[in-house]
Amino acid sequence: MGMFKERLKGFTGTAPIFPLPNVVFYPKMFFPLHIFESRYRQMVADAENGEKMLCMALLKPGYEEDYEGAPPIHTIGTLGYMEFKNDRSDETSDLLLVGVTKVKISEVESNHDYRIADLDPISESRGEEDTELLKEKVFRGFERMSARSGFLQIPKQFRDVIDFEMAVNFLASHLPIDGEEKQKMLELDDVSLRAKILVQFMESGIGMEEMGVFGSIAPGDPRLN
Repeated sequence: MGMFKERLKGFTGTAPIFPLPNVVFYPKMFFPLHIFESRYRQMVADAENGEKMLCMALLKPGYEEDYEGAPPIHTIGTLGYMEFKNDRSDETSDLLLVGVTKVKISEVESNHDYRIADLDPISESRGEEDTELLKEKVFRGFERMSARSGFLQIPKQFRDVIDFEMAVNFLASHLPIDGEEKQKMLELDDVSLRAKILVQFMESGIGMEEMGVFGSIAPGDPRLN
């Protein structure tokens, strides 16, 4: 998956922050966004003319009191590359972000209506586990949840083409748990440990009908800016 490292080449270390409630973006994931707020339309325009990078960050609880300002965010997030952008006639935009790397966020003073940060990439390890075996355990847990709810099975072709980290982060992204809990998993630097937590969660008996995976974006979804 060299495309992720390729997107990071030449990165200066500074990017706009895009804070969202209850949404945690993981490395090596693809994330659709619909942009309509004026400050974020300007942010996207500036990013497009620059390095095409945005840093996704989770807003801390209580953000509603200062949403239009600069409410507190978690200081670990994911740097995303704007892989695709489609401008609409109503001046809104659709984006597809690619998660390039996990980062430490150090917010700096901004002369714009949006926030900016210095970002330090964070490397993740795989521990000493047999990652192929752990990957299979993660997928088997997903399939058992799916079978209980009569939902879908993940095609073997999909399982074969994605690597261990992508598999773990894909399922972590879609678990029906609070954003704060997903944030805790993102902050783990050991992907194998993240996988073990996923397996334990999926073995707890939760059904796919509670997950909403692959469903259409509903009104109020934070991805709708």
